[in-house]
Amino acid sequence: MRGRATLERRDTPLAEAEAQRDAARAALAEYTTRTFSATQPPIGRAARWLLAPFRRPARQFRGFMVGDIQKKIDHAQSTLETLRSLGEMLSAFRSDANRHTVDLATRIDAVETRVEELSLRVRTPIEVDNSTVAVRTADGFVLVPRSDTTLLLMLCDAGPQGLEPGTRRLLTRLLVSGMMFVDVGAHIGLLTLAGARAVGPQGRVVALEPTPITFDLLNRALAINGLTDRVEAQRLACGARAERRAFHVGTILGHSSLLGPAPGISERSARRIEVDVVRLDDVVPTGTRVDVVKIDVEGAELDVLAGMTRILGENPDLAMIAEFGPSHLRRARITPDAWFEAFLMHGLEAYAIDELSGKCDLVRQQDLTAVESVNILFCRTNSRAAARAKS
Repeated sequence: MRGRATLERRDTPLAEAEAQRDAARAALAEYTTRTFSATQPPIGRAARWLLAPFRRPARQFRGFMVGDIQKKIDHAQSTLETLRSLGEMLSAFRSDANRHTVDLATRIDAVETRVEELSLRVRTPIEVDNSTVAVRTADGFVLVPRSDTTLLLMLCDAGPQGLEPGTRRLLTRLLVSGMMFVDVGAHIGLLTLAGARAVGPQGRVVALEPTPITFDLLNRALAINGLTDRVEAQRLACGARAERRAFHVGTILGHSSLLGPAPGISERSARRIEVDVVRLDDVVPTGTRVDVVKIDVEGAELDVLAGMTRILGENPDLAMIAEFGPSHLRRARITPDAWFEAFLMHGLEAYAIDELSGKCDLVRQQDLTAVESVNILFCRTNSRAAARAKS
């Protein structure tokens, strides 16, 4: 704006000089036409003879007058071109400076994020009581039983993003303030906390966890992190129908399941308890908008799917995240093809989640023959969930 005003002020003398030049030329032309008109040949010849001595001085005088104006015009034009060139250089400099500023800000953000992650990594677990320690994550403190050494070591080694950093990144893209998230198989609450942070005070989270010890740790973590106002935790398992069933609690708590001890775990080391199983359709009231459902139930995913058909029908933009684990499916006597088909028949597409980046790629069962475990995002084509997942 300031550069344009300067150019406009410079243009004014130039216009005045050009007007003076044009007026002088017009006056001379009019005088010549009037004086030496062809309609009066004798007078014209006499006039030319009489004025001959004055022609050279007249030409010099005209050159002096018009030439001075022309010099002013040329100088003004040169000045204008210089100003325009300087304006272009200034615009290029500003553009380059803005680009470097954005690049520098991006690098600073990346460094700050990395410093924050490193600061969280070096924090040692905090003893809460004789049987429990607390570990700091990006979403708050989670509580871990001392008896589950494997879980504690994995958390300390994983860093602040938790055990499934890619899934966490995806979850925070799918959820925004005011949404509803259902965490089936919430465990100690790693993704429950991430979901609760994402939906904010106006949102709602329902966390279902059947194992007594992890359910207790989940509730304590919610209280410590001040999230009890938006998270409803229930000690329940989800299935195709409401019933009471045997549940096998492993020494590695994340391997606990309705299906029996995980491979490599004997019946003696797995503790057997009874739990209440409910349909997810009975947990979430009719007409409630559900945005994301995460299912981590060690091979019982299709039972959970069978118990939430109403939710699927009422929520066309629903996103579901489920673990595909062939070893779990073998225990449940379900083929990988049948597992995928059960989701696809609801009009859902499958996307494999990269646990390093959170990127989602369309996937078919044939692409996962050599995979031991991967989280899969299921959502409908062209849904808002699909758009958020790809953003």
